[in-house]
Amino acid sequence: MPDIRGVVLGAVRHPDTDAYLVQRLSGTDETHFHRFIRGGIEHGEPSGVALEREFREELGVAVDAGPVVCTVENLFEFGGDAHHELAVVREATFADVSLYDRATFAGVDDADEDGDPVEYEAYWRTPAELREADAPFLPAGIADALASDDHVHLVSPRGADTAAVDGAADT
Repeated sequence: MPDIRGVVLGAVRHPDTDAYLVQRLSGTDETHFHRFIRGGIEHGEPSGVALEREFREELGVAVDAGPVVCTVENLFEFGGDAHHELAVVREATFADVSLYDRATFAGVDDADEDGDPVEYEAYWRTPAELREADAPFLPAGIADALASDDHVHLVSPRGADTAAVDGAADT
């Protein structure tokens, strides 16, 4: 039986706009998707510590983890395999405020199925821009949770947000 994976996603909001820092990634079938920068939570590691570590590892920048926005029980398919993850979405702020002046960030994520690192670009997008983009914002429901004042636990059933993007919730 496959393990359930714990992950954390960072919702970094630009202080002068309603834009968030998102990454654009590829699914297994040459489609694309957006999501917040994220990474695995190691055993015994609080999600806030994991988030700060992931931003250092992937972008080489320091963030301060903020409050939890929502949790997502994400069931999805990637490369023909079923996956199950519990994701904690947290607000985050850059420790160095000059980073908000950057339009893009070059990131490197964990290795893909071939063992190669996954390079990506991260940039600022508003929720409205993400709704209109040709690449979905995943996992589904996070944009609505950001607009809410209440902590939300979402369940993203297998196939609900990956019909157009094979494996879009995980790379």
